[in-house]
Amino acid sequence: MDSKRIEQLIAKYWECETTLEEEKELKNYFSAGDYDAKFKDVAPLFQYYTNEKESASLDGLFDEQVLAEIEQGVPSSPKKGKVMSMFTNISKVAAVILVVVVAGYFIQQEIKEKEQPYLTDTFEDPEKAFEETKKALQLISKNFNKGRKQAKKLSTFNEAQERVKDNNL
Repeated sequence: MDSKRIEQLIAKYWECETTLEEEKELKNYFSAGDYDAKFKDVAPLFQYYTNEKESASLDGLFDEQVLAEIEQGVPSSPKKGKVMSMFTNISKVAAVILVVVVAGYFIQQEIKEKEQPYLTDTFEDPEKAFEETKKALQLISKNFNKGRKQAKKLSTFNEAQERVKDNNL
């Protein structure tokens, strides 16, 4: 085959412009083994295509072999599975529920302790408690009366201010 023709076909091949017939022509040229030395880099590619096509084809016995194996029935290995009883699943669910309930109880107790102030008796004798209460109320009354005196001074000041306004009008 002409060396120039092969060069043209290879150039077209690398540009992805060859037809199937031209590619077949290249494969035949390189599979014959009698090719120019300048094509030694490209030759393995086309030889590979030819060799793979030949090895990839199935022979006529393939179908017969597959059908024979199907008819024989290949013994299947028994499936090994994990046997889990219903009890284990239920016990897992119960354990989760128990943990949630116990956690909820303890959280609720913590919240109650924080919310409730501690009320304790400071006196064991009720009479002493009564006397202390009286003292506390008298102190409040005394301070309240002081505040009332200050308020009375303010009211006097307000009255004086109103008189000044009335005189100016």
